[in-house]
Amino acid sequence: MNIRKNFEAIFLSAAALGLVASYATAASRPVEVAQKEAAVLIDSTVHVVVVKAPRLSVAEKAGLK
Repeated sequence: MNIRKNFEAIFLSAAALGLVASYATAASRPVEVAQKEAAVLIDSTVHVVVVKAPRLSVAEKAGLK
């Protein structure tokens, strides 16, 4: 119950701490990100597998178990 009463104060102090940390790190050097190479597509064909088989009957399904 005590945390419910003080939740607003906890939230405001966390928000203030976040703002201070954001302001303190804003003047620091920005992060340099190396550019990644683009993916190269080697084979553009799509492989398709077609299975042609009759469906099993109920008796054949029962025989498999």
